[in-house]
Amino acid sequence: MRIALLSTLDRDPRPGSPRPAFANFAGAMVVERQLDLALLMGCERVVCLVDAVEREIVELQHRAECAELKFRAIRQPSRLAGMVTADDELLVIDTGILPDDETVKTALSKKGILAFPADIAVPLGYERIDLGFAWAGTMLIPGYLVEKLSDLPDDIDLPSALMRLALQTGGQVIPLDRNLLTEGSWHLNADRAALDLREKRWIDSQRRRIAFRAPGLAVAERAGARLTRDIVGRSAEPIPVIAAGTCMLAATVLGIVGYPAIAIGLTSAAALFAHMGGVVERIATRGRPKSKPNLLRKTVDYLIDPLFIMLLVLSAPEELGFLRGFVPLVLIGLLRLGERHASEPWRATYADRILLGILIAPAAFAGFSTEMAAAIALLVLATRFFRPFRDD
Repeated sequence: MRIALLSTLDRDPRPGSPRPAFANFAGAMVVERQLDLALLMGCERVVCLVDAVEREIVELQHRAECAELKFRAIRQPSRLAGMVTADDELLVIDTGILPDDETVKTALSKKGILAFPADIAVPLGYERIDLGFAWAGTMLIPGYLVEKLSDLPDDIDLPSALMRLALQTGGQVIPLDRNLLTEGSWHLNADRAALDLREKRWIDSQRRRIAFRAPGLAVAERAGARLTRDIVGRSAEPIPVIAAGTCMLAATVLGIVGYPAIAIGLTSAAALFAHMGGVVERIATRGRPKSKPNLLRKTVDYLIDPLFIMLLVLSAPEELGFLRGFVPLVLIGLLRLGERHASEPWRATYADRILLGILIAPAAFAGFSTEMAAAIALLVLATRFFRPFRDD
């Protein structure tokens, strides 16, 4: 079994300032991001060093249990011996460490002690190993080392003691690129400014790279990532989805009472806000694989196309008869086919309902919504005969 050892202890407490382990990073505490790393590394159990069971520890335990990890908080290092066997592996992440997850996953494909060049790391507070290296605060070690803790006093710094024991028993030092420190991709007890800068880069890295061949979705993805930096982890997190639902409700009412052109514009806005809400949700639930998707956002996603069809029917002249429904049904049907069967670079274009609303709304104001919908449907049909659009 692979077990993660985390710590929330503060070695250098400062009055009025939060513990480094409890500092906020992208809507979660640093220690919660360490928990996400433990999940990524395949840990089945988490042991956390605490000096009191505070609200933050309860939140950490809830996050672990939601990810189906067993969680134990301990105050005495000696308690660890009863939780780790000689056959286990121990992933140790020191207090206040915010590592680069992908680097850790790659570097710790085998047991070892991650280290930075001492000349750059020691001045930043990392513990020196020898003349050349300083411990990066993360390592993967065999479980039998825990048995050796019984020979040490009870007030030891547990992560540091385990690191020294690993070195003494021939543990491999795995050097890391110094650029991780210089570029701000690996932190120890980072201040607020450093965390904010890294948070911006991290959130941007979670954004899907949607090309501007789907301009509506590309703008929504970028706007969602920017909004995430301001609202993730706060009570304002559901605002984009609520805005999407409100736009859809207003569009439905306006369509029924005779203003379908305005309603089509609002439906396009609903698609924009729904996608932004999806970006916020995707980033907020990172590391929480069992989190349920927002029900309102899923409802909006399901109802966007039926609402477009209804509004196109309502905006069409009555003398068209059955064609009032035929044209929008064909249009949405072709777009859905394109979304599923087009070549990968073009699927987002067919899925872009924001763009669809922007194209149709002005035509609806001018009384030509059916003609515009028919033209778009013809264009979509034509693209299915060109190789760049086909998924061959």
